[in-house]
Amino acid sequence: MAWIRDEEGNYKRSVRCSYCYCSGHSRRACPERFPEGTPAQQRAKAREEEKAQRKLDRAQRKLDKAAGVKVAKVPRKCGYCKEFGHIRRKCDVLATDKTRLGDVILDYRNKVVDEVVSNGIGAGALIVSTVNEYDSARGGYHDRNHYRMIRKVDITGMAPHSNWAISKRDAWDLYGAPTALRVLNLSGNRNQIGRTDDAHLPSDAQVEGSFANDAVNKWRQRTGENMRVVYPGDVSLPDDFLDRDVIDAEVDAYFKTTKTREHYNIIQRMDFLDKVEE
Repeated sequence: MAWIRDEEGNYKRSVRCSYCYCSGHSRRACPERFPEGTPAQQRAKAREEEKAQRKLDRAQRKLDKAAGVKVAKVPRKCGYCKEFGHIRRKCDVLATDKTRLGDVILDYRNKVVDEVVSNGIGAGALIVSTVNEYDSARGGYHDRNHYRMIRKVDITGMAPHSNWAISKRDAWDLYGAPTALRVLNLSGNRNQIGRTDDAHLPSDAQVEGSFANDAVNKWRQRTGENMRVVYPGDVSLPDDFLDRDVIDAEVDAYFKTTKTREHYNIIQRMDFLDKVEE
């Protein structure tokens, strides 16, 4: 923090640059470090110049048309892949990416169903997890079993892209993965027992090809890998959960934005996984 004087001679708070040690700006906007402007300022300037140029070109085209001069057609630019010659609605790259994401969602949900059915993950199921807590009676930290009962299972809408942002700034959120369970704590301290919490599907991320393994390693999602089912419950699957038409409709809604391909981080992740498998 620094103090500077305004035009009236009064002192006011300001920041001090850690690069040039001058007051009034930070290191991120230091004019000595970025004499031609920061990268963000340069990009903004380039966008404004491009916008102004397009405006001049449109005005010139109108004048030429009014004068009877033959004007060449301006090639259209796709709003998704940024290539010229087509529009977003007729983009082959977008159609391919939609199909790829639909295939990934279907495979992901098939593994979710296998996990739920094979382990009896449903209302009334008893699950246990191992927690390491301090025990004053025995002294020190010790492992103990923590029991919970599943009250509700809702896997509707679970998908690999649920925690991946459509943004250039943010990629993915570890805590953005859906919590499919509502569980009742049957053990723990007085603040835990009897409380209902959200929880992830019980699973084992060490099993190659399992839902949990894909969720953790491929899609950067959290799972309840420290939990296991000790008594199965009533399994109930949502209608149309594996219906490809429903999945395609969800994919169409997901891509119904004005964002370009590079904004869709899930697509970049899928491209990376394809290269790894090759």
